[in-house]
Amino acid sequence: MSTFDFLSGNTDIDSFIEKQNKYKSLKRSELDSVPKEEIVLAVTCWIEGKFKEDWSDMAKVINGLPTPCLNLYCADYVTKEIMNGGFSQAFFNTSRDFIGAGAEGFRALGYERADEVIERALKINFDSAKPTGHSIEDFFALSENGDYDELDKEFYSLFDDEKFTALAYDYIMRYKKYFGDEN
Repeated sequence: MSTFDFLSGNTDIDSFIEKQNKYKSLKRSELDSVPKEEIVLAVTCWIEGKFKEDWSDMAKVINGLPTPCLNLYCADYVTKEIMNGGFSQAFFNTSRDFIGAGAEGFRALGYERADEVIERALKINFDSAKPTGHSIEDFFALSENGDYDELDKEFYSLFDDEKFTALAYDYIMRYKKYFGDEN
């Protein structure tokens, strides 16, 4: 369970810790028993369970993931960034490459148009030569001009959590040999 899930207020601390501990050691054989509505949570907890406690090795772990795991994790992570604070926040907190991997994840999942909106945001960011983060000045440069306002609205209106979960569930089951630890 990512920090986003806890901070969004959708769960209490005890439930957060319980699910995080339960799924960080997810076994491949357990995938079929994970409730459909918890499948994304389960595999993201499993992936994040591989990070050091301070997440200092996040990039190394993510770069070592099999493609299906990378696709799902990046699509989910980038979605949470965008839904929490728009594309400005996503670009401030992550890299263009990571956001591009999120777009690729949406393509792999078969979530129409989401990848296209993300790709248009990437083009705006790249063409503007704006920094992707590091200082408060960078954040203001990203958020004050409103470059992403229309794309934020478009992403918010097209993203549906139930649809994402259903597509992710099918994707995980199709590529289940990559998700979870071996028994």
